[in-house]
Amino acid sequence: MPDACGASSVGSVSVADMPTSRTTVTAQIITGIAAAIALLHFLAPIIIPFVIAFVLTVLVNALVHFIQSRWANAPGWAVSLLAGLVVITTASAGIFIMAQGAAQIVSQGPTLVSRLDNIALGIGRSLHLHEPLHLTSIVGTISVADVAGFLLAGMQGLFSGLLLMVVYFGFMLAGRKRIAAKVERAAGSSSRASTIKMTIGRIEADIETYVSVQTITGLILTASATGVMLVVGLNNVLFWAVLFFLLTFIPNIGVTIGSIAPSLFALIQFRTVWQAITIFLIIQFVAAVVGNLIYPRLQAHTQNIDPVATLLSLAFWSWLWGLPGAFLAVPMTLMSMMVFTQFASTRWVAALLSNDGNPVFRNQAETPLDRK
Repeated sequence: MPDACGASSVGSVSVADMPTSRTTVTAQIITGIAAAIALLHFLAPIIIPFVIAFVLTVLVNALVHFIQSRWANAPGWAVSLLAGLVVITTASAGIFIMAQGAAQIVSQGPTLVSRLDNIALGIGRSLHLHEPLHLTSIVGTISVADVAGFLLAGMQGLFSGLLLMVVYFGFMLAGRKRIAAKVERAAGSSSRASTIKMTIGRIEADIETYVSVQTITGLILTASATGVMLVVGLNNVLFWAVLFFLLTFIPNIGVTIGSIAPSLFALIQFRTVWQAITIFLIIQFVAAVVGNLIYPRLQAHTQNIDPVATLLSLAFWSWLWGLPGAFLAVPMTLMSMMVFTQFASTRWVAALLSNDGNPVFRNQAETPLDRK
């Protein structure tokens, strides 16, 4: 009888404690998520260059494999050096073109402001307003000093981030062949080491596929956009071409933004509107063709991300990291999905992020990490 009473008392205590323990676990999970988001936000100046450097390293590995497949007898150091130089030179050229184009737009500032004021006056007349509609009445007085200070602060942050990214990129490129050995020593067991290597390899393989597909489709779209801008005679075409190509890496909305921006400047540059309409419609037509015919064939089933999850990740990473977060939304989602897949408690999150409910990207015997 005492045993039964004791058992019942123990049972009643455990049942009573269950809601408390579940509440504690839920609170710990929420606190952990909030702390992780806070760390990602406050450490953004350090983490963003690191992630960009990782993506560039993956791109270098893809170039290395491409060159080695066509130049099998080439020494490894020469292939790695060539791939690194190609990536660095391309990135530097893009940055130089963007800086030159921005400087030209700033130098044309008074002319652009005057043209915008004339457009505002025309809109006011078409609306039969009693008072003339001037640009200053819409946006207020523009302080040149404030604009210059804002641009200077932005350029300083950009250059510091680029410097840190170059440092990360150099160390990653130099130590990429030692990653497998480091993982095996740090894991402590062969099974854990193989799991970690498989996860890193899958992340690298899917980011490599994503970057490759986006680069090919982006080049197709950029070529068409550059052609139509040259035909209509838009100024600073090289700047708009580089900007448009970069915007193609922003999922869902990048191409739309890339078609609106040069169209608006065409409205400012030309007295007629057909140039702006032509630029916008041609880019949208080519984007529809690429998005429905070319992109699915290149992508196949390698990017297993739900479209809604892509939009949510774009909103989340843009809110957290701003414009760099928009560019890194898909790579960060790919990394998160593969990490969530490795733990039973978070596998359901990976299933929700995936397109088919099965967050396994590749079934291959050899991952990119094993090839190093």
